[in-house]
Amino acid sequence: MRHSMQILKPGIAYHNVEHLWFLTTKNTSYVLGVVPDTGILLNLHWGPRLVTMKDINLPIELPKERSSQDPAITAAREEFPVFGGLRYGPDLLRAKFENGTRDLDLAYVSGEVENDELKILLLDRIHQNFQVQLVYTLDIENDLIVRQASIIAAETLNTYKISKALTAAWHIPPPANSSHRELITLAGAWAAETQVQKHSLQPGTSHVLQSVRGIPSAQAYPYFAVKDTTSDGEHSECEVYFGTLGWSGNWEIEVHTDIEGNIIVTGGINSRDFGCSLMRASFDLPVFVAGYTADGLSGARKSITNHIRENKVTQLISEPDTLAPVLYNGWEAYGFDVNITNQMEIARKAASLGTELFVLDDGWFRKRNSDKAGLGDWYHDTRKFPDGLKPLADYVHSLGMKFGLWFEPEMVNPDSDLYRKHPDWVYHYYERTRHLERNQLVLDITKPEVRHYLAERMLAIIKEVGVDYVKWDMNRPISEAGSRLGEEVWVAHVKSFHALVMIIKMAGSTVQIESCCSGGGRADMSILKKVESCWPSDNTRPDARLMIQYGSSLVIPPEMMSCWVTESPNDDYFTNIPISYRFHVSFMGALGIGSDLNKLTQSEFGDYKEWIRLYKRVKHIVQKGDLDWLVVPPNVNKLASSPSSYTAVTQTNSKKRDESIVLAFRQFSPFWLPLRPVRLRGLIPYAVYTVTIWKTDPRTPVYEGIMSGGSLMGKGLNLPYLTSKAYSSVVIYLKQMLDD
Repeated sequence: MRHSMQILKPGIAYHNVEHLWFLTTKNTSYVLGVVPDTGILLNLHWGPRLVTMKDINLPIELPKERSSQDPAITAAREEFPVFGGLRYGPDLLRAKFENGTRDLDLAYVSGEVENDELKILLLDRIHQNFQVQLVYTLDIENDLIVRQASIIAAETLNTYKISKALTAAWHIPPPANSSHRELITLAGAWAAETQVQKHSLQPGTSHVLQSVRGIPSAQAYPYFAVKDTTSDGEHSECEVYFGTLGWSGNWEIEVHTDIEGNIIVTGGINSRDFGCSLMRASFDLPVFVAGYTADGLSGARKSITNHIRENKVTQLISEPDTLAPVLYNGWEAYGFDVNITNQMEIARKAASLGTELFVLDDGWFRKRNSDKAGLGDWYHDTRKFPDGLKPLADYVHSLGMKFGLWFEPEMVNPDSDLYRKHPDWVYHYYERTRHLERNQLVLDITKPEVRHYLAERMLAIIKEVGVDYVKWDMNRPISEAGSRLGEEVWVAHVKSFHALVMIIKMAGSTVQIESCCSGGGRADMSILKKVESCWPSDNTRPDARLMIQYGSSLVIPPEMMSCWVTESPNDDYFTNIPISYRFHVSFMGALGIGSDLNKLTQSEFGDYKEWIRLYKRVKHIVQKGDLDWLVVPPNVNKLASSPSSYTAVTQTNSKKRDESIVLAFRQFSPFWLPLRPVRLRGLIPYAVYTVTIWKTDPRTPVYEGIMSGGSLMGKGLNLPYLTSKAYSSVVIYLKQMLDD
C-alpha cells in the first residue's frame, strides 16, 4: 500500500500488485495496464503528469458495453489493437495464418523495465509462436514517448502473411473543458512543402494522412498535432497532443474520432501494396514519437526539435553540437554548365564573402549537360574537369572552405553507361512500361550488387577528391516497384537507403550529408537523426519560404534547415524583394547563398558580405536556441483584415536565455498602419538586455538601447521601421547585461 502511494518520479514505475506501468516525463504521464484474466493491454492515461499511483482507478477493466452494436473491446483504449474478434475500430496489425485464419487475438505475456525502457510481449492465444513486442522509451526532458514494435515469428515451420503493420495507436482523451479541438497537419507539393493546415475534428470522422510514393514526399509530412482551438495555438494554456513518424518511405497516419470526443491516432508503414512473410524471423516497425504539452505548438516544436538534436546517431555524427557552416552553392549561377575555370572563380568570390562551405551541384559527371543523361555514371566529366575534381577541392580548401558535392545515388538515366550495361538494375516489370520522370528511372538498391556499386563509386570520389559534404538528392518517386522481394520491396528500399547512408558516413570519415529530395521530400525524423542538414524546399522565394519554414520548424531543428539567399522570384518582374529581407528570412536556419555572384553589383556584394558577418555573430543562437513563432506567417489560416495577416515574427532564445534573436517581417502594407508592439517570450524578467536592431543596412543599426526582460515581455517592443513598406524586416539582437 505504501508503495502505491509514493510520489511518481520521472522514469518508468511498475505497480506492485497490478500489471500497471506509469511512464513519467518531466511534465506528463502515460499509463498502461493489463485487464485481469483477459490479458488485454489498455491505455489508462495520457496527458498532464500524475502524482501517485492512486491517481489511476483500479481494477483495470474494459468499458461498459453500451449495446450489442457497441462491443466493449471496440470502445476500449487498446495499446495495440489488431484485426480480429469484435473490434470495429482502427487496427494496427493484420495477419493470415497457414490454416486460413485471418483473425488475431493477442494477449499479454510479460513486461520488463530496464532504465527508461519498457518491453511488453504479446502473443496470439492459439498461434503462440506469433508474437508482438512493444517497446516504450522515454525522453524525459522533452516529454516524449518513443514507441516501437516488432512482429516475431518464433521457432515454427509456419509462415505468417502480414498485410498491415502499423507501429502504434495513441489515445487522446476528450478535452477537460468545453473547448473544441482541431487537427494540424503539414500538406504541400514540390516547391510548396510543409504548408500548415487546420482541420475540424467533428465526431465520427476520420482523417487520412499518407504518402505512397516510396518516400515521405512533399505532398504530406508524417506529423500530426491535435490542439485546443484557443487563439492561434502557438503558446501557453493551449493543450496539444502531437507526434511524428521516423520512416523514410511510404507512411500513413490516421486520426479517428468518436461521438464522445475520444481521438485515436494510428500510424506506421503504409498498407498500400505492403506485404511481409515471416518464418523464424522478426520484423521491426518504425519509430513513432508523440507527446503532450500545455504550451501550445511552441511547446510541441521545442520537444521534437530538441529530441532530434539530442538523439543523433553518435556513430554517424560524432560532433552533434557543431554549428552548420555558411554555404555557397553555384547551381543558380551555372546550372549544368560547370567547369574547373568558372567554379574556381566563383569559389574565390564566395570565399571573399565569408562562406565556409562550397558545394558543386549537378553537372560535374560524364555527359551531364542536361537532366537527360549521365545519372549513374559517377565519374568526373573530363571535358569540364580535365584533371578531375581534386584540383577544385584543393583550391576550395586553400580558400579556407570545405568542399561539397552533389549526388543522386538512387537514380539512373536510360542514356548512361550504367543503364546500358545493367538495364535489370532498375525497378520494373518485364511486361510494363518503364515510366520516366525527369528523364530517369529508380535503381533497385535492394540488390546487393547495386548498393556495392554506388558505395564504391561514392567513396572513391569522396576519398580521392577530399569531399567534406554530400548533397544527397532524389528527384522522382518510385514506380513499377518490381523486385524479387515482391511487396516487401517498399520497406527494403528504405532500409537499403539508410544502409547506404551509414556506409558512406562510416567509411567516409567526417563527411557530412544533406538530405534533399527535390526539396523536403525526405525530411522525416529517422533520416534527420543520421545527417547534418536538410533542404526543406527548392523554392527559395522569401515570402514562400516564410510559410515553408514555419511548417518545417515543427520538426526540423534550425541548424539542419538549409535556408538560401537567391534572386527568386527572378521570373516576376513586379516583385522586388530587398536583399535585407532575403537574408533575414534565411537567418532562420543554416544560412546558404545560392545567388549568381557574377551579377551582384559592388554595393550588393558588400551587403552580402556584411549580412554574412552579422549572421556568423549570432548563428550560435539561431541554430542551437529554442525557436518560437510570436506571430505566425501570412496566409496561415488568418483573416485578411487582421494586422497579423501581413506580419510574421520569430524569436530564438539561447538555452540560458541570456541572448535572443528576433526576426520581424512585414510582407505588405496596404494601409500604412503601424504594427502592434511585439511582446517577446522566455526572457529573464529581471534581467537587463541591450537591444540592437538592424533593418536594411547590416553595418549600421537603426536602434540601440537597453530594456528589461519584463518590459520586453509585458510592454513589448515597438517596430516603427515596419510601418510603410512592403517586404520590410528587421533583425533584433538581445544580450543580457551582466553586473560588474
